[in-house]
Amino acid sequence: MSEWRVLIEENVGGFGDRKEWRISDIYEVEGGREEARSIAGELAMRHTPKNPALLRERAVYRVNEDSWITMLIGVSTRYHYRVTVAELFFRG
Repeated sequence: MSEWRVLIEENVGGFGDRKEWRISDIYEVEGGREEARSIAGELAMRHTPKNPALLRERAVYRVNEDSWITMLIGVSTRYHYRVTVAELFFRG
């Protein structure tokens, strides 16, 4: 049986060089791929990362059926995060 997940990747950590790009959240999906896509689309529009603190604008781009990139524009900075639908292939 397939095990579908929704992954969120974003910059995590402090300012400047102390940030690192990594998976910040993994959502386990009870249903199949379509359910995961629905959840991912919602997260692309509604996920709230720590930065920017004062959000002015959000733009969501669907890269393909299983991937979104969200640009967050704050007062003085821009951030982005990626939401991806993924099938757990191996766990050992």
